[in-house]
Amino acid sequence: MLNIYREFLSLMSSGGPVMWVIFFVACMAMMLLIWEGLRGIFLMKSTRLLYQRLCSDSSYLPAVENSAASATPVIWLLAATHWPEIESKEDVAKAFNIHLAEIAPKMEGSLTTIAILGSLLPMLGLLGTVTGMINVFEVIALQGSGKPDEMADGISQALLTTASGLIIAIPVIFVHHLLSRRANALMTITYQAIQLILHRDMAALKEAYNDVHG
Repeated sequence: MLNIYREFLSLMSSGGPVMWVIFFVACMAMMLLIWEGLRGIFLMKSTRLLYQRLCSDSSYLPAVENSAASATPVIWLLAATHWPEIESKEDVAKAFNIHLAEIAPKMEGSLTTIAILGSLLPMLGLLGTVTGMINVFEVIALQGSGKPDEMADGISQALLTTASGLIIAIPVIFVHHLLSRRANALMTITYQAIQLILHRDMAALKEAYNDVHG
């Protein structure tokens, strides 16, 4: 374990200050990927169960205060709707369209941030390349080409940061793509659930709401 730690410090030292920035950004991206992965699994599972319930029971209206089901876009939408003002299907559709735009960023979560971090990593690697080559040229300018060891340090820094930025960015961007596809699927299921609600009898919908909320 100690040897691994020493090798890690040696690697970071060889990469220079930019390497630590890459490491920090990579840690942020990985934590967000794990969080969004777990969050997405729960959201998709809950939303699918809710959609199946809506399909099987035409009078069902999920309880907004039900904590076990509260983490679904359909619940967020129902909770944001001011039901006492609802008098027709047109009112429901209008309210849903307004609030759907509000909950869309909540469904996406940190995906935008992950995309930014994924695109930032290669640029940081390029920055490390530039700083490494600047070090090489400084050595040549001050001491000529007779110091291959010092020149090698700059070249090593340039190549190491470039490789690190690309190696980390590739899986981050790929997993972000998978999470984005799942977010789109979640939006589709949410839209389907909304259509089921809008095609219900308004009297039955109001009655279901009164049964749920007293």
